[in-house]
Amino acid sequence: MEKRAFEQFYKDNIDRIYRYVFFRVGHNEDVTQDLVSEIFMKALRNFHKYDPEISKSAWIYRIAHNHLANYFRDKKPQVDVDDVKYSLVGEDGRETLVQTEEQLQLEEALDQLDQDDRQLVTLKYIQGYSYKEMAEMIDKTSDALKVATHRAVKKLRGIMKD
Repeated sequence: MEKRAFEQFYKDNIDRIYRYVFFRVGHNEDVTQDLVSEIFMKALRNFHKYDPEISKSAWIYRIAHNHLANYFRDKKPQVDVDDVKYSLVGEDGRETLVQTEEQLQLEEALDQLDQDDRQLVTLKYIQGYSYKEMAEMIDKTSDALKVATHRAVKKLRGIMKD
């Protein structure tokens, strides 16, 4: 039964974790595939510790975050994990990276936000996490994150109007 549970867990989380890693390694598909495989292997080895009642996706997100931190520590990259910006546009059911003038403006505006605000906007609107999932990841209440995210978006809009 645990095999089926892990298969469903994998299906539910693979796309988000792939995107999370992809944009943090500078859009390098080969590195992303290797890291995502390693992340899910760690998850499989520790799946007996997973409790879906406590967290639907925060558990795998934390594994991914820690794995990336170790990867960057060991590789000493030139790009910081939290400084990579991106935009996805769905086309024919597939997601592709699109560089547009609007995206470049968004990236510049995101760069002007502090790290916490940038993280909130990224988690909510780019990666699509719910406030509940974010609360589990960041260890704050959903209500506090709603307010903080609303303020961050308001700052972002103000920056983009200038």
